Amino acid sequence: MDTKVTADHTELALDNDGDLRKEGEVLPVDDFDGDVNLAPADGTTYLIPAPSPDPRDPLNLPLYRKLILLGVVALFSSIGLSMVSGLGGLLGIFIPGYVAEGKTVADITNLMTYPSLFMGIGNLVGMPLALAVGRRPVYLGSCIVMVVASVLCATQKNYEWHLAARMVLGLAAGQSEALCPLMVQETFFLHERAKYQMIFSAVGNILTTVLVLLASYIAARINASGWYGLGAGLSGLVFILSVLFVPETKYDRPLAAYQGQTSRVGAFAGQTAENGDYLVRRITTTDVRELDTVNFKPRTWASDLRVFVYKPDWAEGTRTIYRMLTVMFFPDILWGFLLNGLTLGVNVAIGTTYGTILEDAPYSWAAQNVSFANAGQIIVSFLSLFILGWGSDWIVKYFARRNGGVHQPQYRLVPLIFPAIVGVLASILYGQAASHPEHIHWFAIVFAVNAYYFAFLGANQSAIVYALDAYPTRSGPVLVVICAYRGILSFGTSYAVTPFINLRGYDGAFTIYGIITGALAAIGIPIYFLSSRIRSYCSKYTLQSSDVKPTYS
Repeated sequence: MDTKVTADHTELALDNDGDLRKEGEVLPVDDFDGDVNLAPADGTTYLIPAPSPDPRDPLNLPLYRKLILLGVVALFSSIGLSMVSGLGGLLGIFIPGYVAEGKTVADITNLMTYPSLFMGIGNLVGMPLALAVGRRPVYLGSCIVMVVASVLCATQKNYEWHLAARMVLGLAAGQSEALCPLMVQETFFLHERAKYQMIFSAVGNILTTVLVLLASYIAARINASGWYGLGAGLSGLVFILSVLFVPETKYDRPLAAYQGQTSRVGAFAGQTAENGDYLVRRITTTDVRELDTVNFKPRTWASDLRVFVYKPDWAEGTRTIYRMLTVMFFPDILWGFLLNGLTLGVNVAIGTTYGTILEDAPYSWAAQNVSFANAGQIIVSFLSLFILGWGSDWIVKYFARRNGGVHQPQYRLVPLIFPAIVGVLASILYGQAASHPEHIHWFAIVFAVNAYYFAFLGANQSAIVYALDAYPTRSGPVLVVICAYRGILSFGTSYAVTPFINLRGYDGAFTIYGIITGALAAIGIPIYFLSSRIRSYCSKYTLQSSDVKPTYS
């Protein structure tokens, strides 16, 4: 039936299809465990979270504005990650000078591993700030820090200067792992979340891969300082684009907006009903939506350019620190964090060793060609876009309709099956090829490099979209746990890879990595079937009793 969001918010035609409870009844806080009405029987889809009639609600941005925002933050992500990971193709430039300074190979490798650690630390600092003061000021501040850090790297005088500058660079680049996905999540609806999160990842990954592939050639023409200078210039461009096209995405919604119900609350979007009975109406993808320009201010160029949109809520930021420690021990989030951290660590371990393997006999690749082994990541990114993006969104709508229209977050784990199997096989294959290059073609190394990257993308995407669906009002802490803590775990995995290989050999080390990958991925099976019980128990630690403004940390 045709419906409208009117200026007085009350004259609405309501239907009764697919309600979990009586029309207009607010679900008790303890009953909200992530299961929501998503797919009614008429083939449409409910918009979750429910958008407000406020023109400044980020969910009400036109699609082209949302895509521009997504593209700019993806560009920020790709430049930051390429500056951190692209150094692998340039280490040969620095090795002679740093060896002359008395530095060991392990010291020089730290130029790669420590920035990855500081990316995780950057999230631990940036996310509480973003929840306290807003996403835009923290994001823009990170853009500035990335410019400054790139300039410091370009002007480095010695190893210590270079390492310190790269760790600062990691602090800024780390916001691409949690803050940027949070901003994307706040701009799109649940039924399209995996698609646009995967577009964000795919665009960032493709650009990162291209920049990493070209790093050694760029440095050969304009030297390493010039490469960093180019990074500083691109970072400056991203800052300008962000100022102009990335508005604040934080928006206060009542708990009812996440439930897929027509409910009545005390207030919505800062507006309080005269009778204390404000209607939050569920809206489908085919409903006519009209914005309210009577009770709300219009979205203007000036309003989008504001850096600080909300009054700082330092209590919210402080709670984030506590909540991060709390949600980490939710069984499903702990599993997602461990799987994500392991796959990232193994991916980094492969990334720090494949160059030596391909350069040595019998493969004997030229040093400037080694980075082309990553070219397959472009194909992997496109493949992931369809399997983990569109595929995930199609699966959740399909299963929701089979479940009487109710979406359950564990449906997001189904697409993990294929990349998990690929990851196990890729890790074992990599170890065998590295240990027996005289019997196995170099393509096995190249295939494994890109295939395990697909496994990491699968673990990352599935863990993020599951967590955001399961605990929508704790999106900040769950992203920090999954994306920031994983950086710390992956640092431990990749930092110890050299002694591990010396102890077990490539075949032993990467066979163990493959077995652990498979074992952790298999734990997803009981997580899938026990998800409802886990969320039912853990939800009481994730919500605030107010129906007007639940905390988001």
